[in-house]
Amino acid sequence: MTSVCYNPYNGFGPFPASEIGKFDHEFLKTRFAQRVSERIPKFEKSLTKPFLIGDKPCYVDFLLYEVLDHLKSFLPQTFEGYENVLAYMKRFEELPNLRDWFESDKYKGGSYINAPMAVWNGKNE
Repeated sequence: MTSVCYNPYNGFGPFPASEIGKFDHEFLKTRFAQRVSERIPKFEKSLTKPFLIGDKPCYVDFLLYEVLDHLKSFLPQTFEGYENVLAYMKRFEELPNLRDWFESDKYKGGSYINAPMAVWNGKNE
């Protein structure tokens, strides 16, 4: 679990940039979504406690939440029906010292993903 959290995309690749020999965003997006949907059930099966190793969060919970949050931001439909994963994320979001962050406009706007220097489609919004 720690390995997935430190490098979450390592488990989802490698795969070629396309089937036609040149970069193909839709191909990559489809393959990535497929691999995520194959792995979410594994998280569902593992997340049966309030947090990974018990009733209190440990550092790996922070890493895992970040990975799940990013994936859910990009592929929300993949999480539908996975109640353990969604409940785990909700418990994390309700931690007293983190609740204000999750309710903030900055979090809700998604600008925390990939830091300020990253921009969508080369456009600085």
